[in-house]
Amino acid sequence: MTHPQSFSRRRILRYTLLSALALPAAALGGGAAVAGARGTGRTVPVDEVPPFDVQWSTDFANGWEGWLDTPWNDEPQGEVARPTVVDSPTGEGSSGRFHLAGGQQRNESQPDAAQDITEGQTLVVRFTDFLEEGFPVDTDDWQVVLQFKNEGTGSPPCEIKIGNGQYLLDGDSGGWHHEIGPAVTGQPVDIAVRITFSEDPAKSAIDAWYNGEQTLSGVFPEGAGTLYPGLSSYLKTGLYRSPGIQEAGTRHLTRLLIGTPAD
Repeated sequence: MTHPQSFSRRRILRYTLLSALALPAAALGGGAAVAGARGTGRTVPVDEVPPFDVQWSTDFANGWEGWLDTPWNDEPQGEVARPTVVDSPTGEGSSGRFHLAGGQQRNESQPDAAQDITEGQTLVVRFTDFLEEGFPVDTDDWQVVLQFKNEGTGSPPCEIKIGNGQYLLDGDSGGWHHEIGPAVTGQPVDIAVRITFSEDPAKSAIDAWYNGEQTLSGVFPEGAGTLYPGLSSYLKTGLYRSPGIQEAGTRHLTRLLIGTPAD
């Protein structure tokens, strides 16, 4: 993974799912017939995610271009195979593959974006996952797939986990959490979150969408904000979990978009 001087895919653009992301219908849940498309037999997926200005995106067509070189995110507990770019298990395009054997703890990477999240910023992050069969979706231990990590050590103030059969948005060492939607294996799942980052929980508004359908609307964390007081955060993604999880897990990230709400 390299840290290029410029990132050819970095740009500001107006994002709408149907024209830009073009996810398979299976990634987005149920479909609805399109007005004006009569006779074609085609449907489009339901997509309630509001348009947002994409500032960084990848579908791994260019490998790890636009990602930081962060080997310390791969090997905290001995030899771990670094994440690789492979053919997507959906049969279309490529994916970033993150794998941990039973008992291993971390295999993450950091995009060259959202690396200095500060008070009052609102970000939209949208990604498509494909969890291989056997991934421990039902674990009751901690298992993180995307985190807005604070400076320094400790549990992040805001993160997305998989456990108890759900994608969960939580923070403050599990002090608060909200369910986004079911964690399933063998099929793509599309997740989007819009988060205002603040050390004040009353200003830390959160929205989330699962396969295009809004599942969290204007919720707020309890007892702590989405930033720790006086600290910034940065985004990283992959797999980070309790070494007590003994099942192997393989996660494919097929798309990742990072941006800000549209004006």
